[in-house]
Amino acid sequence: MKITATVFYSYQVCPREAWFYHHSISSDHKNPYLVLGRLIHETSYERERKEIFVDGVLKIDLIRGEAVAEVKRSSRQREAARMQLLYYLWYLKRRKGLHLKGLLLFPRERRVEEVELTEEDERRIEDLLLEMSKVLSEPKPPPLKKNPYCKTCSFREFCWA
Repeated sequence: MKITATVFYSYQVCPREAWFYHHSISSDHKNPYLVLGRLIHETSYERERKEIFVDGVLKIDLIRGEAVAEVKRSSRQREAARMQLLYYLWYLKRRKGLHLKGLLLFPRERRVEEVELTEEDERRIEDLLLEMSKVLSEPKPPPLKKNPYCKTCSFREFCWA
């Protein structure tokens, strides 16, 4: 099963949201948080190369030296962002033979966090991919489960209607 980085990230926050993305159900593109995220992505680090697509699975924001960098609006979902970046590193190692480091960039907070893929992380990614394959292959999305992220989610109206 092809699991994109967006789906992988979303699964860390809400498996239901990941199921929607995986099944090509579009979110509210006018959601102010999505619009703000796109704006930050487009205006941050303008001089550095951006958006490198890999196998239709990864969309790398930019490369800094020997590191893959991921730009996020805020560190609110820091662990999900970290897992997404680890997925990039795992994929590049397993599928392309590249051993790279990662950087999480939070431009509004002026923060940079270094990320390295460990053997433990690799096992965790592989376990998550198995779990995700099962959930994403279901004919219906996972049950609705409220979490703090629901307030800003672009699927909020869809889920709670």
